[in-house]
Amino acid sequence: MNTANAAANTANAAANTAHAVQADVQQQVTQGMSALDHFTDFLLNHGPDLIYAIIIFFVGRAIARFIKNMVVRFMTHANSDRTVITFISQIVYYAIMAFVVLTALNKIGIPTNSFLAAFGAFGLAVGLALQSNLSNFASGLLILIFKPFKAGDWVSIGGVEGSVKGIQVLNTAIITKDKKTIFIPNSSITSSQVTNSSYLNERLIPFVFDIGYNNDHHKAIAILKDIFKKDSRILNADTMEIGIQEFGDNAVRIAAYPLVASQDFLPVKYEIMSNVKDAFDAQGIDIPYPQRVVYVQHPQEK
Repeated sequence: MNTANAAANTANAAANTAHAVQADVQQQVTQGMSALDHFTDFLLNHGPDLIYAIIIFFVGRAIARFIKNMVVRFMTHANSDRTVITFISQIVYYAIMAFVVLTALNKIGIPTNSFLAAFGAFGLAVGLALQSNLSNFASGLLILIFKPFKAGDWVSIGGVEGSVKGIQVLNTAIITKDKKTIFIPNSSITSSQVTNSSYLNERLIPFVFDIGYNNDHHKAIAILKDIFKKDSRILNADTMEIGIQEFGDNAVRIAAYPLVASQDFLPVKYEIMSNVKDAFDAQGIDIPYPQRVVYVQHPQEK
């Protein structure tokens, strides 16, 4: 009797398990068919829009790449800094791609207002957090557009003088005479005076030579003219402006303005100064130094 009951219970349990499995399988099949029906309905209703969205994405990406390459070519032709070219071209590419993606999503019926609001809030937060950096970036763009200087130019900016190493995204690198690299924020450059000694191909060297009052200034000027004429790097030796600039406290000041190529400015200046010193010494022309004569008056003894 017990054996029969146990067999019956086992059979009932197996039947219940089989029934549960069958119900579960049937439920999964039903869900799968329902999902397939929904997917089929979606394809029938939104298939053309989905195809259009895919076309918009791939065509838009091709256009974004084309415009990015055009920006790179234009800025390379304009001799822009390589770092800035890469940075700006990437910004242009991703900005166009963001527009393309939003357009594709809107085509298939996905609302993009929430995306636009999120992007707007994110952009505002980033803008407030990086206000100074954005100012430097905008100033860098102005430098690239108006080109007050380029890499390799010798400039003086806010008391810093040196050669421009490169115009970067947020700052400009200057190499000084003693081989120090100084990074100046671009916003500081656009708001301060910039002196570019390499902007023009030719430069005037503003010389001032002091001679004593007891010397013949005609002779001194003749000596200077002869020195200038012997240097082939001076472009205006025959028409150069030269003469007495002023009568100083201790010397007669003679000014001269030789014209040279920009790259010859310092070599000519150093060599002319040395030649003038040698010639003045040989011709007995004094180069005075500040001095003071003190007269002491002794009272008469009574």
